Amino acid sequence: MINSTEHLSLRQDVIASGKSLQRSLHAVLLNRVRNGAPDSIQAHASALETARWTLKQTLETPRALPEALAPSLSQALNVAPRTHPHLVSILDALSTLWPHLTWINRQARADQDSAFVERHRHGMITGPEGLFECPTLTLGLALMLPETCYPYHQHPPAEFYLVLSPGEWYREDVGWWSPGPGGLVFNPPSCVHAMKSRQAPLLALWGLLHSEAELCR
Repeated sequence: MINSTEHLSLRQDVIASGKSLQRSLHAVLLNRVRNGAPDSIQAHASALETARWTLKQTLETPRALPEALAPSLSQALNVAPRTHPHLVSILDALSTLWPHLTWINRQARADQDSAFVERHRHGMITGPEGLFECPTLTLGLALMLPETCYPYHQHPPAEFYLVLSPGEWYREDVGWWSPGPGGLVFNPPSCVHAMKSRQAPLLALWGLLHSEAELCR
């Protein structure tokens, strides 16, 4: 049982890790903007910089990461790229945060193979079901077991992924490609996209703004 002093210390560690993740992810996106990334990445970078993350009152996890997926997460975090100080900070923060995240899975539509449903999870960091309340930004950590395909899908908000593992990505105007660990993937609003893992687990941070108006600025 955790006493009140330990609980306070844990909350402080989680809050500090959240702030570190926010700063470092913003720096990574801003660097890509300077190198010619799409304007909507600038919108996401700005949203990260100004977003207010408020830790929820409880650190209980209604839906913890299933035991069958935990080894893949550990494997992916251990081999994720640490080639830049911001990436090191992101991975260190994730190592602190992931045990406290709620992990959700996407259900398959009637026309989709349902095999992927139990082979993936999203750890919710901010936004709906997130560890941190944030009215402007949803941020999650995607995890897939090896040899898993996340089905073709689309949604109105634009989306970015910071890729932390090997894997393949699909966008309807590009086809399949491999951005590589440390790469950045951007999906414009309502474009059809997908991703799949090969021999290694797939791990990636993803984010989307709640307001389409902000994405289109």
